[in-house]
Amino acid sequence: MTPRAILFDLGSTLWDDYPAELFYWQLLASMLADRGIEATLDGIIEQSRRVIASYSPSLTRAIVWHYVGGDRALYDEIMDELVREILGRFQDPAEFRRLNPLFRGVHELLEELARSYPLAVVSQNFTDAERWLGYHGLTGYFQHVTLSHRERLFKPDPRLFLTTCDALGVKPAEAMMVGDRLDNDIWAANRLRMTTVRVLSDPYRIQQPRYHTDVPAFTIKRIAELSGIPPLQPG
Repeated sequence: MTPRAILFDLGSTLWDDYPAELFYWQLLASMLADRGIEATLDGIIEQSRRVIASYSPSLTRAIVWHYVGGDRALYDEIMDELVREILGRFQDPAEFRRLNPLFRGVHELLEELARSYPLAVVSQNFTDAERWLGYHGLTGYFQHVTLSHRERLFKPDPRLFLTTCDALGVKPAEAMMVGDRLDNDIWAANRLRMTTVRVLSDPYRIQQPRYHTDVPAFTIKRIAELSGIPPLQPG
């Protein structure tokens, strides 16, 4: 079925946020070391693979929770420090773009799709992400932006997707969801009978389906291939 609207995740879908993840984790290793907790970037990367396999909704938060051994006060302290550091750095557009480079062909793809479909964002992200879209010159392509921290709803909560479809005036079954994560993007969208497209990107390319509801309708190796999948081809 040809979709009437297309929804996009942001990190690891439109831009490559794995360099930013590695940056966060290097900071985290230093923060943990300052508190007498042994951690290395290699060890955190290995732990990230276990977290991804566990389908935890938040990768970095689950990693921090593991290293602090369930100490809630220490967890809150480290997360607050990490978030402040990250959001502070990302006030600088050049620094944001350096750590979150746009995937090749994104502008051309969105310009092409926006001529035929309303486009929207559904992202597990801070409210700052709307500004980050502007850093990459992407704001004008989207008719609506749904961000989890603004809505106080977090993927894979289907209400984030329903909110976005309502804003575009389409039913979920008339929409396509494009994202990199089987747990947060594909599973929720499949439950709503949306057409789903998985983009294979680090670090979630290693994630495997638990059962049939995690399986996307289409899988592409890079976002620029999206316009070539059958539902978006002229009938």
